Amino acid sequence: MIDILDVVRPGDRVDLEMISMGGETKEERKYHITKVYDVTDDGIVEVVMPMEQSRVIVLSQGAQYEMFFYAGRGLYSCVGEVIDRRNDDSVSIAALEPVTELSKKQRREYFRYSCAIGTMARQLPDWEEKSYLEQSKLDIMAEPSERGVIVDISGGGMRFVSQAEYELGRLVHTRFVLDLKDGRRTYDAVIRVITAERMPNQPANREYRGQFLYMENGAREEIIRFIFEEERKTRKRQSGV
Repeated sequence: MIDILDVVRPGDRVDLEMISMGGETKEERKYHITKVYDVTDDGIVEVVMPMEQSRVIVLSQGAQYEMFFYAGRGLYSCVGEVIDRRNDDSVSIAALEPVTELSKKQRREYFRYSCAIGTMARQLPDWEEKSYLEQSKLDIMAEPSERGVIVDISGGGMRFVSQAEYELGRLVHTRFVLDLKDGRRTYDAVIRVITAERMPNQPANREYRGQFLYMENGAREEIIRFIFEEERKTRKRQSGV
């Protein structure tokens, strides 16, 4: 486990991606760029409230953000929850408590692609989750049967919507198809559920955010190439080329 005190320093840039508004009404996902103000001895990360057009953006109490730290040793991330807000010599500060472990990231993994890709899923039972964590193998006889829609994907994970109920922190087997340059490919990926939230305007649906675990045979690289290719197609369409 990476100790946040060994990696993150005051003054480091931190990107914040809103993933949950806690008990408040959910808004559009927002991204902010700011800097680390301090890291306390117990690992609480204090950040300067971000600014937009000379206006302070106040981070809501209880909201969760994925924090991307541009540290001296590379790019790291974890999910943090806003637990306090204060002013220090006229500087507005938010304190975020990490709720997932800090992990090192490859920058290209986190280019996200907004999409609408069908997926089938199933939560792994306890015995299979234990087996998967030890051997990175799925039960080949078990077929994912719960429908969902991936709404954004990256080399590091995905966000999807489903009527099925998956537990926070558990492993979920997902199956989806991507149209690659050289043909269609089916992916069987396992994610760890890092956020789970009922959708206010669609109470039958839940929105999940999951982090990919072990992926074999270059699958992660293929997903990244798929994202870049789709983004290139979008830019061409927009430019009329």
